Amino acid sequence: MSTIKHIIEAQGDRILERWAEEAQKTASARGLSRPELMNIMPLYLAALVEPDGHTPSGRQLELVESHVASRLRHGFDLAELQSEFTLLGRCIFQAWAAVPPEERCDALEVDRILEVVHASAVLVSDMFVRHLLDDAQSEKRFFRLIRQAFTGEPSDALRRSPTLAERLDAAMPIVMEALRAATAAILLREPRTEKLVMTASAGLADERLTRYARSLTPSSFAGKIASREETTTLLDAETTELDVTDKLRHSGIHALLGVRIPLQHRLLGVMYVGMREQRPFSAREKRRIEAIAEHLALLIENVELYNMLEDRIKALHEEQRMRDVLSSILVHDLRGPLSAARVAAQMADRSTEDPRSKRWMSTVLRSLDRSERMVSDLLDAQRVQAGERLSITRERCDILDIVRDVVAELSQQHGDRFVVVPPEGPTTGCFGCEELRRAFWNLALNALKYGSADPVRFTVRSLPDRVEVEVHNEGPPIPAAEHATLFEPFTRARHERASPGGWGLGLAVVRGVAEAHGGSVDVVSAPERGTSFTMRLPFDGEGSRRPAAR
Repeated sequence: MSTIKHIIEAQGDRILERWAEEAQKTASARGLSRPELMNIMPLYLAALVEPDGHTPSGRQLELVESHVASRLRHGFDLAELQSEFTLLGRCIFQAWAAVPPEERCDALEVDRILEVVHASAVLVSDMFVRHLLDDAQSEKRFFRLIRQAFTGEPSDALRRSPTLAERLDAAMPIVMEALRAATAAILLREPRTEKLVMTASAGLADERLTRYARSLTPSSFAGKIASREETTTLLDAETTELDVTDKLRHSGIHALLGVRIPLQHRLLGVMYVGMREQRPFSAREKRRIEAIAEHLALLIENVELYNMLEDRIKALHEEQRMRDVLSSILVHDLRGPLSAARVAAQMADRSTEDPRSKRWMSTVLRSLDRSERMVSDLLDAQRVQAGERLSITRERCDILDIVRDVVAELSQQHGDRFVVVPPEGPTTGCFGCEELRRAFWNLALNALKYGSADPVRFTVRSLPDRVEVEVHNEGPPIPAAEHATLFEPFTRARHERASPGGWGLGLAVVRGVAEAHGGSVDVVSAPERGTSFTMRLPFDGEGSRRPAAR
């Protein structure tokens, strides 16, 4: 006949598997990994077979406390906690019932086990209430103090933000107070070397100056902590065979309690506290250091994320600075050769009567015009990005004439793709004529690039206080999410018909030109309506006074 001990040992894996399947169905357990779910249940089940009467033994109580502490950190309520022990008792009974009758142990043995499990479930209630009354408030206080240490003010006259090591140094005295310890230390994992490096320390064995590193192997106390997903204890730092620093070994510290940061998932580091006495640590102390470790893990990850973002911002600023420098050099160095090439091309054009040579020179001059516009766009986009208003040279001109000139020039390259709708009133005033020519050119090219094969329509309107020029194209709309950044330098539309190429400067220059005139530009784009860019240009920059008709 088998004893209950033999039955549990033989069917322990099946009991735990059945228990895990049912326990996983509770609301709080659904977010737990398999190791987090199992927690201490295998140890508790093994401890049940020891013949210690009908009430939980000291070891069983310790395991129950550890289990409750872990579940409370994951948000379990009292009913869920108690149901886990009730479920374990049911799984044990089912395992006993599955044994052939002639091989079963006496039912009294099973009753004794079930009574211990039931008593454990009852004790869970007392532990739950005690935690709520005693630990919750004090832990909140320590968490608040640790957060304050991490979010302290800049530390010196240069207003430098504290480093992670400085933040952890400020937190160590609070950890010591929370656990009534005589020393505390944190070693962080160095990803490049895969070593644990002493980062912060306080108390009797202040090890900050040692800056030592330890491997992740369990031959050192720090490595042993890192290898386990539960607390690690050491009765005497002075006599241990594990690798500890001379400073710690001869400091008068004896009992050590260590914990991985965090308990599961990616290793950030380890933390330990030390006591002057040689003594075991209570489940309550273990629970508290685990809670502090989880809290520190979040704070450390936040600091690391902040530092990564700060470095990225610095890199982007440096990239922007280098781009601005390169653009300035490019603009400066290109204008000279372009001007020389234009003069040479014009002279060559005048000195030949050969029709084929003249066509070639015409192509060269158009290409040089385009290159000069690109250089001007780049320089103006830099000014717009820097928040400067573009400089324009006002002279009396007719906006309708400028539109027609731009359309005529573009039609030589793109054919009959444009329609001009003239206004009913006058459009003559003092404007930056060359700048407007470049803005209309950019709007027209933008419409050709992103629109359909339908004609691009220029509509010029004469209003009492301003002239409006609308450039419309059919085709897929610009997504609404892109409207806010469409006029920013180096921004290009990403909708599906967008053609490759371009610097994303054209619309930034259009906005700069409009604002330099005291006006504005906006876009309206919607399905089945196409896309319209509208520039609004005040007459002479003088509000509602309309110039007289010629």
